[in-house]
Amino acid sequence: MKSVHIVLIEDNPADVFLVEMALKESGITCELTKFRSGQEALTALCGPEQTQTNALVPDAILLDLNTPKSDGFQVLIKLKQSPRLAHVPMAIITSSQTSSDKHRTSLQSTRYIQKPTALQDFLTTVGQAVREMLDEGRASKDSLIQPLP
Repeated sequence: MKSVHIVLIEDNPADVFLVEMALKESGITCELTKFRSGQEALTALCGPEQTQTNALVPDAILLDLNTPKSDGFQVLIKLKQSPRLAHVPMAIITSSQTSSDKHRTSLQSTRYIQKPTALQDFLTTVGQAVREMLDEGRASKDSLIQPLP
């Protein structure tokens, strides 16, 4: 798989490490841009200084719902409202077991990944989900290019 760019919005260093391990174990070669809060990510991804020429448009975005200084649901909505980012596959990665959280995020995100507690399950689940998101993102980009009649 060619190198891709993934954004991870996660404040827990242990979970950042686990996501990095999951990507590596899944054979996903990527540049991983990490933000510790949703607000930091929104500033970098959607801030007024972002122009078409310098804007970061990743291949996938992974978002923890519970980051400091931000409501994960609001961050997800703002990312999806950005014309530049709306097509980017997004996934919630959370330890929340609340079914209403899953329902609310399923309306806005590509994936809802409940963090497994067993290490191997975490690595497999996250790696597989990201790989599927990247495949879906490629298919979506390809479908935007229509052949000339």
